[in-house]
Amino acid sequence: MISLNTLFKHWSYRIFAPGTIMREKYEAFKQLLRYDVHCHEQMAEFQDLFHGDHQEDLARIRKRFALFSDQVAGMVAGLEIMAPVSYVSLKDYHKKFDFYIRFLLAPPTINFSPPFVLSLDEINPANKNIGNKARNLAILKNELNAPVPHGFAVTANRYHYFIEYNNLRGEINDLLSELNIDSSHSLDWISGQLQERIRTAEMVPDIELAMYAAYDDLEQAVSRPLSIAVRSSAISEDGECSFAGQYESILGVSREELIEAYLEVLASKYSPTALCYRIRNGLSDEEAAMSVLMVEMVPAKSSGVLYTRAPLQEAGESDKLHLHVIRGFGEALVSGAAIPDQYLMTREEEPRILSRKEQYSVVTEKQVEALGRWGMKIEKYFQSTQDIEWAIDSDDTLYFLQSRPLHISAVMEAPRKATVGEENLVVLLDGCERAAGGVAAGAVFRLDDNHKLEDIPLGAVLVTRDTPPSYVQVINRLAAVIAERGSRASHFATVAREFGVPFLAGTGKAAQAFAHGSQVTVDGDHGVVYQGKIESLIRKEADHLEKNQYYRTLQEVLNFITPLDLVDPAGENFTPEGCRSMHDIVRFCHEKAVQAMFSAARPGTGRGSLKLVADVPLDVFLFDVGGGIAAGTQESDSVPLARITSVPFQALWQGLGHPDVQWKQKPFDWDAYDKVELAGGIPPARDSFAFSSYAVIGFDYLHFNIRFGYHFTIVDVLCGENFAENHCMLRFAGGGGDFDHRSLRIDFITRILEQLEFVVEKKGDMLEARLSSMESSAMQHKLDMLGRLLGATKLMDMVLKDEQMVSQCVDDFFSGRYSFSQEG
Repeated sequence: MISLNTLFKHWSYRIFAPGTIMREKYEAFKQLLRYDVHCHEQMAEFQDLFHGDHQEDLARIRKRFALFSDQVAGMVAGLEIMAPVSYVSLKDYHKKFDFYIRFLLAPPTINFSPPFVLSLDEINPANKNIGNKARNLAILKNELNAPVPHGFAVTANRYHYFIEYNNLRGEINDLLSELNIDSSHSLDWISGQLQERIRTAEMVPDIELAMYAAYDDLEQAVSRPLSIAVRSSAISEDGECSFAGQYESILGVSREELIEAYLEVLASKYSPTALCYRIRNGLSDEEAAMSVLMVEMVPAKSSGVLYTRAPLQEAGESDKLHLHVIRGFGEALVSGAAIPDQYLMTREEEPRILSRKEQYSVVTEKQVEALGRWGMKIEKYFQSTQDIEWAIDSDDTLYFLQSRPLHISAVMEAPRKATVGEENLVVLLDGCERAAGGVAAGAVFRLDDNHKLEDIPLGAVLVTRDTPPSYVQVINRLAAVIAERGSRASHFATVAREFGVPFLAGTGKAAQAFAHGSQVTVDGDHGVVYQGKIESLIRKEADHLEKNQYYRTLQEVLNFITPLDLVDPAGENFTPEGCRSMHDIVRFCHEKAVQAMFSAARPGTGRGSLKLVADVPLDVFLFDVGGGIAAGTQESDSVPLARITSVPFQALWQGLGHPDVQWKQKPFDWDAYDKVELAGGIPPARDSFAFSSYAVIGFDYLHFNIRFGYHFTIVDVLCGENFAENHCMLRFAGGGGDFDHRSLRIDFITRILEQLEFVVEKKGDMLEARLSSMESSAMQHKLDMLGRLLGATKLMDMVLKDEQMVSQCVDDFFSGRYSFSQEG
């Protein structure tokens, strides 16, 4: 509610000092307009995040929203000054939407309570503070009596306590809110800052003692000198999101190295690759809290990965067990640096070997079959296909190191292989290891001394020797990947399947024949590479907006930010109670502020607002702040164009009124579109004041709010003698078409403005443009052309169909054609 003091002040000024309240109203109006500009900028940026490829940390999105909400609150406060007690409930609606959105973006509840260290025997499957890696290993040990190494886990509660103890949460959020994962400089710098804070933070003394005690107990339980592996077991890891290879594992750790290794694993949470992976999957930093698994090292004679089904949905192989084996430790396998032995087995209680590809021959047939039996048993318990890591020591004892859900490449329809003769088919490579399915085409990018990872363009086919997990930093730019080494058992293959990027591995030297920049089609379903783009093979993949938590969260947030219901200022729902989004509040504040400002000087009130009489059918109300209208006796509430002395207004109007800009035609049937009647882009005259355009003018100044149906344009111009101060700023937003068609119109306007020397920034279906430091005569010419452009684009969002049509319209404009319709 508005305070009594504010209300008393308002009415006192109104009665005893009307000039004072008019000045206050004008200042509030100017500030509200500034907030309005910022709000539209920020809404467009939110839409860019949803529709574009750029993704941000949720800490940055929270900060972005807090700024946006403050600007909306500023508009509400400004309107309260301009129209006291008129819209008192508007503040409540802003608070309501603010609460909803902050709730959607809020991190999970943080738990700091013990226990902080648990042995594998003590881990309950229902414990939510232990990551899936440690939890699943405990299940294998305690529920299935499977052979696993002795070990213990440090809980995520301990991580939260560590962060709180060192007062790091604020610093972490501040750094994450500045992170741009598409900038290698930003990513490396922010990552370095975060990791340094973790490595140099103080350990909590009592938890440090608990970790040493757990290590000592473990040392008593094993029969050989203890050396442990310190591995990540983060919350959200090894579940819907695998985080395969994104975090650090420290091997061969002694008691003296225990704390340092623990901190290093915590710090790996903020490595460049882990940050990229988490953010691209829409998880907040708190949702990926780090618990840590510490297990005895297994002196591996052989090791590998068992998939209880094929990771690709492929005929003849999907219903088989797939075993991958290498000599020694498994790091070379999961890092993509080795090509393993491979075995296919039947999916039975007693699996049988169906085929084998051997180069090491380091496991016996009985060991292969034993692995198969355990694989079927583990899958049956978890009721899902499993990705199982294992090792066999020098005594031929089998140990399971990890079990997690297997990410299988989804196939939208039965894949088919191209046939010879189809589309002048040329096969460049065949019989490759199919590590991740799908079909994609793009230009070859060969990773070598001359072409670096950070230089990969959008839509490239990466050709590389190895595929370390760090390549996740650029996975959103990749159409497909072809690697000389590696296999479907690598960490990168797991990530590629999650992100839907076709990946062929183990091609050997054959891939070296691909020329940098050449176009190829990669068929990840059949292990084939074709020359050129094979359109008939490329199918539409699953919509990333549906399957990614990041976009699901953004969609829920945008539902309360960007929809616009209040499109009709004369409608019954154009009230605070009719607001259904932040955009509605912004629209309502702007509309009512303009009405409040100009109603104080509205025709008929004797306070200075005049209606323009001109040959263009726009209802324009003018407010002169000095020198904008020629002096003389004012005998009516209107003013002819001839009396307007504002230089920028006359220049812009000259373009709007150009003979080739048609204002009478009706290029789109608004009756059939949302039942809104607009003729030639001009609003209906049910309430000409509510639907009007407004201009604040001076001799060398113009602030023009122009309305063409559902889109809004603001032009702010200073055009005087001091060329250094002269400027023209334009904001263009909205429209009656859908987002894609509005974006096409933005493309058209952008290309025109850039040729007119404006600096243009596009943000979704909105643009901002600026022209600075120009002599008055040159500025007037630009304003003339801008007027023609604004007249030409009235309904182009309903007309433009594709980029080719945009290009044609640009050429037509500079050939002197300024009217476009569906028929034209």
